[in-house]
Amino acid sequence: MTFREEIHRQAQTARREMVRTKQLLTLNEFCERLGVGGRRVAQMVAVGSAFSIAVDGVEYFPSLLADPCVDRKRLQSICRILVPAPPACRLDYLSSKQGNLGDVTPLEALADEKNYRWLREMAHAWAAEWSRTSVQIYAGLCELGEPEPTYVAVCETDPRADLWRRALEAMESGGYITPPSPYPSAGAATVLVVRREAGDSNHVEEARLDVSIVDKVARVLIHTRDLRQELEEVPVAGADNIVEVVRLVVAAFSRVKNTR
Repeated sequence: MTFREEIHRQAQTARREMVRTKQLLTLNEFCERLGVGGRRVAQMVAVGSAFSIAVDGVEYFPSLLADPCVDRKRLQSICRILVPAPPACRLDYLSSKQGNLGDVTPLEALADEKNYRWLREMAHAWAAEWSRTSVQIYAGLCELGEPEPTYVAVCETDPRADLWRRALEAMESGGYITPPSPYPSAGAATVLVVRREAGDSNHVEEARLDVSIVDKVARVLIHTRDLRQELEEVPVAGADNIVEVVRLVVAAFSRVKNTR
C-alpha cells in the first residue's frame, strides 16, 4: 500500500466513525435537523451554503451545519466563501482552532460581530489558497510550450472571480513573478491565462491572447475556454515593453468586459 493509499484509508476510517457518531448525517437526518426539505438542501448545496462528504459512496452532511446553537445565517455565508476548497477541508477548517482567529474555531468566532467580520477576511484568504491563476507571456513569434516564457505571474485567488480581474491581480499583486525585469520590447506576443487547483497536477487554460502591436494599438484575438473568438483593440501608448503592453490589455479587459 502506498503512502497516499494509506492516508486515504485512514481518512475513510475516520469518516465512517463520524457517521457512526452522527457527526455526519444522512440527507434525511440533515433535513430533519434544519427543518427543511430535500429541495431546499439541494439549493443550499448549489450556492455553497452547505456541503456534503462522500463516505462509501453515500453523501453525508456535517452535523455542525445544522447546530441550533450556531448563527446559521453567518455560518452559511462562511460556507459560501470556502467553496474553492474540497468539502473535507472545509469541514476541517470550520471545526479546527485557527491561530489567526485568536486560537478559536470559526464556529466560535461566529458568535461575535467583530470576530465574525475578521473571520470573513481570514476565510477569503484561506479559500484563495486552493486555486492559482497564472499569466504566461511568450514574446515575439514563438511556439507555445517553449522551455521558458518571457514572463510568468501567479497569484492565489478565488476562481469564481472574473477571469480578467484575476489575471490583473496576478500581474499587479507583487507575488510570484519570474523572471525579474527588464523585459523586451516586441511587436507581438502570445499570452496564456491558466488556472490550477491545489493538489491537482492538471491545469485549465482559461484564455489565450494573440497580441500584435501596430501604431501604439494592441490588436488582440481572444480565445476562451468555450472556443469563442473575439477581436479587441486597446491603446498601449507609453508601454515600453511587451509585459507592460499585456498589463494594459488585461487592465482594459477587467474594466470593460465587466460592464457589458
